[in-house]
Amino acid sequence: MGHVLVVGSVNVDRILRLAAPLGGGGRVSVVGTELRCGGGGFATGAALLALGHRVSLVATLAGDEAGRACRAVLERLGFDLRHLVASETPTVPLEIFVDPLGERTIVAPATSEARRLTALPAIAADLAYVNVRRADPGVLEDLAHRARVVAQVPLEAGERRPAEVLIASASDHAFALGAGAFDHARRIGGPGLKALVATDGPRPVRLCEAGGNSAVALAPTDPPEDTAPDAPRDSTGAGDVFAAGFIDGCLRGSAYAACVRRGSETAARFLADRDAFWRDAGLALEMRLATPRPA
Repeated sequence: MGHVLVVGSVNVDRILRLAAPLGGGGRVSVVGTELRCGGGGFATGAALLALGHRVSLVATLAGDEAGRACRAVLERLGFDLRHLVASETPTVPLEIFVDPLGERTIVAPATSEARRLTALPAIAADLAYVNVRRADPGVLEDLAHRARVVAQVPLEAGERRPAEVLIASASDHAFALGAGAFDHARRIGGPGLKALVATDGPRPVRLCEAGGNSAVALAPTDPPEDTAPDAPRDSTGAGDVFAAGFIDGCLRGSAYAACVRRGSETAARFLADRDAFWRDAGLALEMRLATPRPA
């Protein structure tokens, strides 16, 4: 299979399961909490490992107890961690609120949002996946000259992502998907951009190319028959797993529409039963982290 350089985040996620959807000015009960490994780099990389690929991870992780627990999970999963940088900044978990329907809302600390990518190792990978908030332009331009790149559309206005394919989520971007969508995306991805892939929750994925736009229907997400009817739903990480499936299609030489279908199928399996997704790949290990002891 392929070798993928994943440039992204590894976080400690604090999942708070809510009794009702969030609403302005309301009051909502928390019915359950857990700590687990998270972040776009982690989720996409772990899914790529589940699909049989090698993954070299470029990320920053705290050297405290929570960071070490995350690193142990990464090691057991089989990530190449030679380029994982230890940070002296203590771990501040991302707060992720998950409502009864599985929809998630992320509240991130400002310290994690302020990081900037300033260097990359000279790794000869088959493809690079970039999912960072900020980066020095020259670093990513150099990467695009020596590798195929699939990247997430940056959240920050004015940031550029030289890439072959850009992936955007409607939940994170107000991306206009009309006739000018590809031209807009090319201003972000550069002249080498070939496609924009835009996911939109349960609605079809939009594939925008120089020759026009198309819609690709999602794969069904029905849970297995033996799944308990009251099993908690959780969409956290589904977009990252979609990206892994899309990349898997690219590495197989598929056309972009087929890559979108591969991403959709992979995300559907994950949404139907995330534990079974990892178990079926032989990655049946505990990704949850121990709750920190009170100081």
